[in-house]
Amino acid sequence: MREEFETYLRCGVLEHGFLRVVCEHCRAERLVAYSCKKRGLCPSCGARRMAESARHLVDEVFGPRPVRQWVLSFPYPLRFLFASKPEAISPVLGIVHRVIAGWLADQAGVPRDTAQCGAVTLIQRFGSALNLNIHFHMLWLDGVYEDTTESSLKYS
Repeated sequence: MREEFETYLRCGVLEHGFLRVVCEHCRAERLVAYSCKKRGLCPSCGARRMAESARHLVDEVFGPRPVRQWVLSFPYPLRFLFASKPEAISPVLGIVHRVIAGWLADQAGVPRDTAQCGAVTLIQRFGSALNLNIHFHMLWLDGVYEDTTESSLKYS
């Protein structure tokens, strides 16, 4: 924790290292301070990491499809169970995935056994006050893919 805090205090401070960037056209120079690239204490590095992750999901994972966010919070006894036995999270996530995928297939009018869904789940372990609050942030394609007879996927 001490190292994390000390690294955060040096983040973005020119005296602790920088790059000199030069414009190819006008030759103007700018100094860009090194960042700590930590995700725990540093709000600017955390925000940059969040923006980079969002860009990757939008541009590379989901593409031009509508996406729906689901947030699933658990009662305290399950939070304590997940904290003490992290291996219990995966089976619960599997159940949640099956339920939401089935609902999406039903909404699209596609048989559940042929529907293919797309989802990304981020497991957050703490609340904003750093309290134990294990919960799922899930991004789901707001529809399903279905194999068609033309050997291509149809999105519904």
